[in-house]
Amino acid sequence: MPENDLLATTTAILRILHEKIKNKDSVQELTEQLLRGAEGGLEIADSYGNWLERFRFHFLWLDQNDYSRALVRALWLAPRFAPTDFGGSRQRDMGQVWTDTARGFLGEIAFSNFLKNRFNIETLIDIKRGELENFLPTDVSKIKKASEDWRIPNIRLSIKTSKFNGRWLDLPGAQFEHSDVYVMVKLGILRQHFLAFLKAISFLKDKLFVKAKDLGELGEEDAKELWNEIPEFDPIPAYIAGFLDKRTLNLPIHMIKATLKGRTKKRIVISQGIGLFSLENIRNHEDIRGIDPSGSLPIQIEPIIASFTGQHFFAHSGGLQFGEDKWMSLIESL
Repeated sequence: MPENDLLATTTAILRILHEKIKNKDSVQELTEQLLRGAEGGLEIADSYGNWLERFRFHFLWLDQNDYSRALVRALWLAPRFAPTDFGGSRQRDMGQVWTDTARGFLGEIAFSNFLKNRFNIETLIDIKRGELENFLPTDVSKIKKASEDWRIPNIRLSIKTSKFNGRWLDLPGAQFEHSDVYVMVKLGILRQHFLAFLKAISFLKDKLFVKAKDLGELGEEDAKELWNEIPEFDPIPAYIAGFLDKRTLNLPIHMIKATLKGRTKKRIVISQGIGLFSLENIRNHEDIRGIDPSGSLPIQIEPIIASFTGQHFFAHSGGLQFGEDKWMSLIESL
């Protein structure tokens, strides 16, 4: 693909993001993340220009109210969730559980806004309290099409959220079994967003700083200095990368692309694929047997899993369905 095509696309993204994000460094960082994810996920199959049109159709902004909704919904549910990463053992602080859960809700809000803005479809996200397993089958509890009443969807639909540089729709453990269709939403959320939000709602100035002054921890000048150093809250860019209907797949592995890497320490690196990935399923695939007949080489999922264990459902973002016609077909089945 010509280099000027990449330059034109990069310039266009910078311009789009700079419409609502003031900080140039943040705009540059998010642009790099977005393109890195699109390139790594093989979304850019023929030209950057075509991908840019895909991005424009699936792009929207989330404002401070959306972030507030996500935080409140997450706070309602986070105390009921386990303090460990899903399928792992790393303990997470309750505050991290809260903000991590909020990112998931932001993805759901972005998808709801996308359906409303593009197709006039209203959705209701279920946020009632309960065990995590009760929320696995669907994130959309009710829908309302034009001139129809609210009703339960005909299919189970789940929304998965990643950062802008995300390459994979990743469903660890048994999550894949619980829904029919999976949507991937990429968020341009930066590490300062939560702190900037606390500044925007004056929690820092009117609550924390006041308490700090009473305790003798902050003077007036120190408070002003801190306040000025904390960034302003910017709207959050969201990109609906696409969806995957598992009922159309040939499982366990629908497709896979892998290469042999390394000179002295050879390994199989998977850069593209859709399916239920376990060591057994991967090694039994004919393409992998062709690379590693002995079945002895280590296997990596680029760039997220250095040593493959357990079972995940993976779909690279370039393998997702997208575009107005595809979405209309999905909407008809809802």
